[in-house]
Amino acid sequence: MKFAATRIGYALLVLFLASLVTFFSLRASPGNVTSSVFNIQTTPRAVIVAYLRQHGLLKPIPVQYWHYISGLVTGHLGSSLVSGLSITTIFRNSVGYTALLAGTALLIIFGIGVPVGMFAAAHEGRPVDQAIRGAASVGLAVPNFLLAMILVIILGLHLHLLPVSGAGSWRNLVMPAVVLAAEPCALTIRLTRTAYLEQALSDYARTLRARGVSERRIRWRHILRNAVSPIVSLGVLQVQVVVGYSMIVEVIFNWPGLGTEIVNSILQRDYAVAEILALMLAGIVVVATTAGDIILRAVDPRVRIVAQEA
Repeated sequence: MKFAATRIGYALLVLFLASLVTFFSLRASPGNVTSSVFNIQTTPRAVIVAYLRQHGLLKPIPVQYWHYISGLVTGHLGSSLVSGLSITTIFRNSVGYTALLAGTALLIIFGIGVPVGMFAAAHEGRPVDQAIRGAASVGLAVPNFLLAMILVIILGLHLHLLPVSGAGSWRNLVMPAVVLAAEPCALTIRLTRTAYLEQALSDYARTLRARGVSERRIRWRHILRNAVSPIVSLGVLQVQVVVGYSMIVEVIFNWPGLGTEIVNSILQRDYAVAEILALMLAGIVVVATTAGDIILRAVDPRVRIVAQEA
């Protein structure tokens, strides 16, 4: 319980620091939201000043930050400075798409990465193991944006098998999810294989085999259980990677998720939307990291022992 409370405290501190960085970096960036709302050359200055005053953009920066934080705490997130839509509505309209994309990518990462890694370890040194390791190395070497371009050109433009942008059916989801999952899935395969082999060659595994315990029972009940610690730790990092890369992937494929909304709001200098959505995205990463640490401590007694000795 003490560990969980400490991690939650750290998570709140990280979110506070993220709010500072997000708010002040956006305000320090060049440009102004009025250029996205008005034609600066033809709009009277009095109209622009009235607009800035109406939205509190003429108040001192610390005062604006206080309104930003108090709005977050009280749940009054405000509205877009450009479209006038409430940020709650914008978030509700886009978070489902991001969750669908990230969830599908994570399903590919662990639904394929862990079994394939175990399969490669079970056939160590054989051609199938070498082929899997080679494919994983290629997956780690090819950048996401390059893979996206290759898939768009081959599957979208030449073969016309999949749409290259937008959302509407499961076919729109295939390429973004594959691009988002490719590198983390390759890393999961490599780590699972390594962790499995380390446990399979351990003294307790040899002892169980000498006692006549079936290989299947050893594999699923003992080896996988002891190999789960690095896989869970990697899972926490994979959530961060997926959330971070989702912005790039969403923009490339014009996927209408949080990442696309954040990028568009930054380009329009729509501070209200960019600040809130960026902090929410950071919150997802922090919550996933904190939950992963707590789960890892709960499922792996070795972590608790090391923490107590420290």
